Amino acid sequence: MEMRQPVEANQLELGKPLPWDVYDTQNNLLLRKGYVITRESQLQVLAARGIFVDSPFLRGSNTARRIEPSSYDAFRVWDYILDELDALLRNVRVEPDFQRQLLGLARLVQQLAERSPDGALAAMILTDQRRYPIIHSLHTAVLCELVARRLEWQAERRTSLACAAMTMNLAMVELQQLLCSQRRAPSPEQRREIQRHPSLGEEMLRGAGITDETWLAAVRDHHERVGGGGYPFGITAPGEEARLIQTADIFSAKVSPRAARAPVTSAEAARSLFIDSGNEPNVFAAALVKEIGIFPPGTCVALANGETGIVHSRGKLANAPMVISLASSTGLSYGQPLRRDTSNKEFEIRAVVPRDKMRFRIRPEQLWR
Repeated sequence: MEMRQPVEANQLELGKPLPWDVYDTQNNLLLRKGYVITRESQLQVLAARGIFVDSPFLRGSNTARRIEPSSYDAFRVWDYILDELDALLRNVRVEPDFQRQLLGLARLVQQLAERSPDGALAAMILTDQRRYPIIHSLHTAVLCELVARRLEWQAERRTSLACAAMTMNLAMVELQQLLCSQRRAPSPEQRREIQRHPSLGEEMLRGAGITDETWLAAVRDHHERVGGGGYPFGITAPGEEARLIQTADIFSAKVSPRAARAPVTSAEAARSLFIDSGNEPNVFAAALVKEIGIFPPGTCVALANGETGIVHSRGKLANAPMVISLASSTGLSYGQPLRRDTSNKEFEIRAVVPRDKMRFRIRPEQLWR
C-alpha cells in the first residue's frame, strides 16, 4: 500500500464533496469521499489533527507537504474545538456523521491534554464565558481526560469519556445559556427540564446513531449519586465515567462566573467537592486536585515579593506552581515577563487576584507556546 500524503486545509473546499477519503496522523478515517464540509470550524479542526489522503489521488497535483508549526498553540486548538463543538451540539438532529465528528473532537481533546496540559488548563480560566454551555462541556472533557490519564485509563475508554463529557448537557444547551445569565432561581418548568436532560440527552444521542454504551450511560447517569439521591432515576451505583464527569462538571461550574454569583477559586471548589462527598470518599476529586494543583495555570496571583503575575505551569507541589510575573510591586509592567518558582519563599503565592483586577493585558497565546 502506498504512503498517505499530507494536504493543506485550503485544498478542501467548503460546500463541495471531498474527492478522497481523509485520514489523520494516526491513520484514523476522519471523513469519507463525497462528504461535504459546510463549516470553517470543520476545516480548522481537520488542520489541527493533520489531513492525509492516499497518495495516488495526488499524482500530477501541486500539493505541498503540510508544514508543521514550530510550536503548539493550545489556545488556537481550544478555539477550533469550541467552534466545532458549538455547531455539533446545536445541530445534532441534522448533522451528518455526528458520531465520527464527535470522536474526532475527543481525539483532539486528548492531543491537547497530552501536548499542552498547562495551556489547556489556562484556556479554561482565561477564555471568556459568553458561550458558557459549550465552554463548560469542553472544560469538563479536558478535566476528565487529565484525571483519566493520571488514573491510567486506556485510550479507548478515555475517548468514550471525552465524548460523554462534551455531550452531557446536549438536551439543555439553550436552557443552560439562559440560566447562566438568569439572576433568579430556576422556575418549576426549568427544574423539570433540568431533571430530565440526562435521559433526554441519551435519547438524542441514540437518535443520532450513537451505540457506544459507555458513552451513553455516562451521559444518562452523570447526575446520579453513589447511594442514591441523584437524578433522573435515583440509581445507587453510577459508573466510574459518570462519577468522574460529575466531579469535573461540579468543579468547572464553581470556578466559572455566573450572573448571580462570582466564581470561586480552584482551592475553594476543590474543598467543596470533598465536603459534598460526605462519607463516600471521592477518589476522582482527590485525583483532580493532584492533577491540576491548588493554583491551576491561568490563575492570576500576588507573590510574597509584591509582584503580580499569572500561573504558567504546575510544579512538583500542588501549592507551588511556576508563575510568570508581569508587574513589579509598584504596579509597573515588566517589558520582559519574569519566571518565578513559587516553591522559593521569596516568590510564594500570597493571594489569588481576580482577573478583572489585573491592570495589564494578558496575552495567553504568547505565554503558552
